[in-house]
Amino acid sequence: MLWMLAAVTALVLAVIAVMIKDISKTPTAARPAALSASVRPTQHATPSAAPRPTSLALPRPTSPASAAGKPSKRTRKIADAGSGLSYRLLSSPWRRGCPDTLNTPMFSWSAGEHAVAGTVSGTPWYGSACSGLLQRQFQYSGPADLEATAMSLAGAMDPAYYSGLRHDSTLEDSSAMLVSGHQAWKVTFQISYPDAAAQGFAFGSEAAAVVVVDRGAGLAPAVFYASVPSNLGTSDVRILVGSLRLSS
Repeated sequence: MLWMLAAVTALVLAVIAVMIKDISKTPTAARPAALSASVRPTQHATPSAAPRPTSLALPRPTSPASAAGKPSKRTRKIADAGSGLSYRLLSSPWRRGCPDTLNTPMFSWSAGEHAVAGTVSGTPWYGSACSGLLQRQFQYSGPADLEATAMSLAGAMDPAYYSGLRHDSTLEDSSAMLVSGHQAWKVTFQISYPDAAAQGFAFGSEAAAVVVVDRGAGLAPAVFYASVPSNLGTSDVRILVGSLRLSS
């Protein structure tokens, strides 16, 4: 009996050993490579540990046009090297050049602009803005003479430039002003033409101005003259006078 029990026990142990050996040879399932490479466990922070998001003011994207601003239209100017004055060149129909008919023994203009307002007896009638130096016929010894010189110029221009039509002249303003820091005097006056409608003229009046600018001791003053008929826009006289500059 002992011999038989020992033999059975040895047989059972042998069978168990064979089973263990077979189990150790069975391959284990490998973790999918895609899963191990692309999926990571997510760490959930507790509410108390989570930082509050910071609000950042990020600049909005701007287009080149908005960053640079709208292109501004450059103002055209008349630059008179003779007198040192510069002023605005008005838009069409205004053109560069002071009309030759305005140059007389008493007045000489070195730069300017003009526009045709109509015709009088077949001759062009201009709106004009001209500049130059004060001629020697007009006395001037310094800034104290600015007012008297400007009034003398306005008085001399009446028969020189407006005698072609029956007209009335009315003084509107006589006052001091500064042009680029230089003392100056401005005289503005109104010219009206009573017979304009009967004669079929395209304008019935004109606005005009004379400005005398002191350029410094020993230098002849600069003179600016503008006269604009009503059909061209008399407000342009104020624009022209306001645009006056004097180079150093």
